[in-house]
Amino acid sequence: MNNQYVYFSAKDLCTRSCMQIKMFRERPELKPKPNTNQWKGCDFQHEVAKTLDNVVGEEMGGCVQDDNLLIYFANDIICTDKIIEVKSIDENREVADWYLKSCFLQCAIYKTLTHYCKNKLKTASFHVQNGNKYVECVVGDYTPFILYFGKDKYIINVMNYEPILKFVLRKAKHSLEWDSAKQFDSKYKGKEYETLKNYFHVLKV
Repeated sequence: MNNQYVYFSAKDLCTRSCMQIKMFRERPELKPKPNTNQWKGCDFQHEVAKTLDNVVGEEMGGCVQDDNLLIYFANDIICTDKIIEVKSIDENREVADWYLKSCFLQCAIYKTLTHYCKNKLKTASFHVQNGNKYVECVVGDYTPFILYFGKDKYIINVMNYEPILKFVLRKAKHSLEWDSAKQFDSKYKGKEYETLKNYFHVLKV
């Protein structure tokens, strides 16, 4: 690998296929702009944060580096006693099972990235640029990671971080070339949760 850094969004690695990541890297103008549902999700996140007494900050994360690859992530809400990922759900529509599982997997990946940052978190630059306060903190390795899925709550416990990180890094590396991106998708697209589910546990609370 050369010395030029390649930047990745953890959210892209969680929610997009390898081919999509490659395409939007080549043609960033094609990347979808935030839609109404995403703005509603941000508003819901802020409303959740207002109900909590011990919030350290919102949009706090870090960067995991492997050679010249840099993966940036931001957790939705950090409290003194928990990390929270928030998903806004339309209560009038049935939620697809694949979507719920993808949210579980995203939480497991973000918990893993937090672990490999030695649990040192700081406010994401985009959040500071939007006028919010910059803060830093260190969370405990056993700090509960909770998914707020509409009105439901789930605790995500990661039992084995290493294979999750290796999978994410492999996906990032495969997305650098069209042929390897296609190869990765043919094997794992739609199967990422099944591939990694044995390395984390989900408990509804």
